Amino acid sequence: MTKQNSAFIGLMQRARNVKRWPLMAQFQEEMLSTHIYEASMIAHMLGAIAADVFGEDVTPDRVAAMAIFHEGSEIAGMSDIPSPVKYHDPETTAAIKKLERRFESMLIQTLPDALKARYEPLIQQDKEDMHVRLAKAADVLCAYLKCEYEMSKSNSEFSNAMEEMEMQLKKYREMHQCVDYFCKVFLEGAKGTLDEQTRDLDWVENANNVHL
Repeated sequence: MTKQNSAFIGLMQRARNVKRWPLMAQFQEEMLSTHIYEASMIAHMLGAIAADVFGEDVTPDRVAAMAIFHEGSEIAGMSDIPSPVKYHDPETTAAIKKLERRFESMLIQTLPDALKARYEPLIQQDKEDMHVRLAKAADVLCAYLKCEYEMSKSNSEFSNAMEEMEMQLKKYREMHQCVDYFCKVFLEGAKGTLDEQTRDLDWVENANNVHL
């Protein structure tokens, strides 16, 4: 087998150095690596709900995989471009989208030839694919949760972003039953602190009773 040197993993590890929401004061700074982890976890859950609750032809692992690589262009060098800049006007949006595809292509080119075909659809994603749409919904959910957290700390810097995320989340709830289900069970049904949410649950006792 021919030896090949690849920068792919090194580039992927850049996610821990990319700061999200770069133009906004934050109570707790968020790095791209944290966002990817949270988006992947929620994406898998959305896929599981779609498949197991609503019987849809969705593979949760593939939804999670789409979320893992959904920020490929930022990892490859674009960093996080604020939405007000990215969507300022159609020409700006088109130019940035074109640049994103270029960085995604550059990331793919760092892979060994034998792996390119597997990772290309994960990095240059088909926006019509149900798995990609659910990964995007997870992305929006993470942004919504980030805004909600900052607002809970009285950070009004996120008030406009919160309004935008509420609009986007409403759209995804109307499009996908699994997103609406997720919001009802894990967001609307989970108020208060974690201690308050778990105070009356017997999950600790049940765990102690499991025979290992």
